[in-house]
Amino acid sequence: MTTSAGRPSRRLLVTAGIAGGLTMVAGTSAAAAGSREHDDGPRADRRGRERRNTAAVLRAFERQNAGGDIYEILHDDVRWTIVNGRTYLSKAEFLAEGSAPILDRLASTLVMTIRDLWADDDTVIIRFDGDATAIDGIAYHNEYCWVWRLRGGRVVRCHAFLDMIAVRELVDRVELP
Repeated sequence: MTTSAGRPSRRLLVTAGIAGGLTMVAGTSAAAAGSREHDDGPRADRRGRERRNTAAVLRAFERQNAGGDIYEILHDDVRWTIVNGRTYLSKAEFLAEGSAPILDRLASTLVMTIRDLWADDDTVIIRFDGDATAIDGIAYHNEYCWVWRLRGGRVVRCHAFLDMIAVRELVDRVELP
């Protein structure tokens, strides 16, 4: 996909960036899986962790889409990295400086529609669309891919891939009340 000016479209660049990141994560997981022992005990524990983590993630997305807060799943000391952006060293810092600039400009709940979800041990990868109406009445849409590492049902690490151009357009266009 290209624009009329012959440049690659944003959608293509975002998709390529997400695919590249997922390939890297999947390749790392596959290599690590090949070196593990094939003992039923550890494999059963791993499958159980994957089921529990997947269920916790799905509950968080359901809570968000019902008007609640997806970020309840974050550990207080979460390390959240926006790829090609910055890293936040706590839940409070991320909510105030990473999430608020987007959510404070939305008039409606950011509906998160999961497109793909993968679980590998303590890591869950969620590719989803986020849609809402901004305060100015114009639709906001973004494509996200979050790579979450969970411990005890809480997210302790995140690598977030998203369309930063869409975020910048929202922030530049919508003034906070």
